[in-house]
Amino acid sequence: MNASSITNTPFLSVLVPAYNYAEGVHRILTRLHPLPNCDCEIIIFDDSIDNGVDEVVRNWCEATGSQVTYQHNHLPFGAAANWNALLDAAQGEYCLLLHHDEFPLVDDFISKVMEVLRHDRVIDVLILDCILISPSNGCNRRHMPIWLRTLVVNRFPQYLFQRNVIGPTSTLVVRRTLFPRFDTRLKWFIDIDLYVRLFKVAKKIRLCPEIKIGSVLDRAESITAGLQPSMPQIVREERAYLRDVHQTTSLWLEPLKCRLSFRSMILICETVCWNSVRGIGRIKAAFCFGPVPRSIVQQAITLPSSSER
Repeated sequence: MNASSITNTPFLSVLVPAYNYAEGVHRILTRLHPLPNCDCEIIIFDDSIDNGVDEVVRNWCEATGSQVTYQHNHLPFGAAANWNALLDAAQGEYCLLLHHDEFPLVDDFISKVMEVLRHDRVIDVLILDCILISPSNGCNRRHMPIWLRTLVVNRFPQYLFQRNVIGPTSTLVVRRTLFPRFDTRLKWFIDIDLYVRLFKVAKKIRLCPEIKIGSVLDRAESITAGLQPSMPQIVREERAYLRDVHQTTSLWLEPLKCRLSFRSMILICETVCWNSVRGIGRIKAAFCFGPVPRSIVQQAITLPSSSER
C-alpha cells in the first residue's frame, strides 16, 4: 500500500485527498474497481484525525488485490497543501484530483477515461459531466448545461470569477505537466483561480458529457459549509487579491460598489439568466427528469454492507 508497490509509470493518476470522511473514500474506491492494470495509480493523502480512512484503504486493497499509495499525514497539511502534495507525488501523464465528496457515476470509469485520452493524445484538459446529487433521495441534476460550460471555457474563462460553471476539480482530467498548483492564500476562489490559470495555457480542451462525476450536496462537514459564516468578508478580500494576481479589471472581479450604470444592468441580466438555468434544472430533478436515473444514483451512493466487503 505504498509508493514502492507501483513499478511502472502510469498513464493516469487518481489523487484522493481525505479528511475525516472514510465513507466518501470507500465510495470512491468501490466505484473505481476494477482497475484496468498498472496504467493507473491511486494516491490517497489523508489529513484525518482518526484511522477510519486507513482501515477502508487496507480492507479494499485486501479484498480486491489492488494497490494504493496511501499516506496518513499525522501532522495535517491542510486542504490546499494536501492537494498540492498529491499533485507533486503524481507520476501519471494525466491527473484526476478526486475529492471525497465526489465519485464516478459510470461503470468502468477508469477504462473509459483512458480510452478517450488515448484516442486523442493532444488533449490537455478533459472536462467530465458534473451531476449534483441529493443523497437522501437520489434526486439529481446537471451542474450546468454542456453548452454553457463549453462557451465559458473556450471564450470567456474569466466569467468563472462570477459563476463556477465547471463545478469541482473532480470533473477535470488534466495533463500533469500543465496542472497548476493551488494558491494556498485563497479559500473561496481557490478552484476558480486554478481554472483560469489552467485554461490560459491549455491548448486542447474537450468536454466529455458521456462520463459523469457525482457530487454529493449539502454535506454539513464540507469546506463550503465551513466558510459560510465568513463568506462576505472572504469574497471581498479575495476579489481584491485576484485583481492584483491576474492583473485584470474584469467586470467579474470588480468591487460591488463599482458596479454602476450599464455594468449593473449586465449583472442584473446575468443574475436572472443564471437563476433561470438553475431553476429549470431543479424543476426537472424534482419531477424525476434528472440526467441520471434515480435507481442508478442510489446504487452508486449505497455502500456495500460489512458482510459484502
